[in-house]
Amino acid sequence: MCGVMSMKYKITPLCLGHIQRPKTNMIYQCGDSAIQDFPLIAFYLENDEHKIMVDTGGTAPDGKKWMPYQRSDNESMEAQLAAIRVDPKEIDTVILTHLHWDHAGNNTLFPNAIFYAQRFECENLEQPGVDVFEVSKTVYMPVDGDTILFPGIRLVLTPGHSRGSQCVIVDTIDGEVGITGDLIPTYENWEADPKIPNGGNYDIEIITKSIEKIGHLCKKILPGHDNKVLR
Repeated sequence: MCGVMSMKYKITPLCLGHIQRPKTNMIYQCGDSAIQDFPLIAFYLENDEHKIMVDTGGTAPDGKKWMPYQRSDNESMEAQLAAIRVDPKEIDTVILTHLHWDHAGNNTLFPNAIFYAQRFECENLEQPGVDVFEVSKTVYMPVDGDTILFPGIRLVLTPGHSRGSQCVIVDTIDGEVGITGDLIPTYENWEADPKIPNGGNYDIEIITKSIEKIGHLCKKILPGHDNKVLR
């Protein structure tokens, strides 16, 4: 008897280092400037058909290209994938929530993947001085707004942190889960009433509407910089 393919995804968070930033960088107008530890997180998604990365982590931690951060040897992308017995060459799809240095820094590790980012984010790469990170060898498949990429994988345009930020809604055995990137960087943003935007935003009204949008679409999330995701 032939087995039935599972279209539900398993999500595995990968810890790719830690940045130390004032809490106000993540929690808008919280009034707390104390330096806190925030992890860099990427997500490995797998079902019987696809092996997907959502985000690829930071550039080299020495800060020569962008910002310095802390990353142990076992927190490299290669080590994190090896720990779950995944070869980067097996990844067929990479989805970028946005193209900042700490989310798109290891794209070159996935030679067989197709890369997806929102068209608005790709257009920012052509504008000098815009705060996005470009991996020069990466060719992106531009996404136009809300899109069902595969059965069980939905991309949702959520501008505010960057012009072309997107969330990824994933169908799992526990229901739909939203991977929110830097739209909602921590659970503290999400669990507040009303929900609190990221401190790093280019337009408070736009990011607030995007958070409301995700709140209507899914009840469970995995934020982009919260240590609780890794527990």
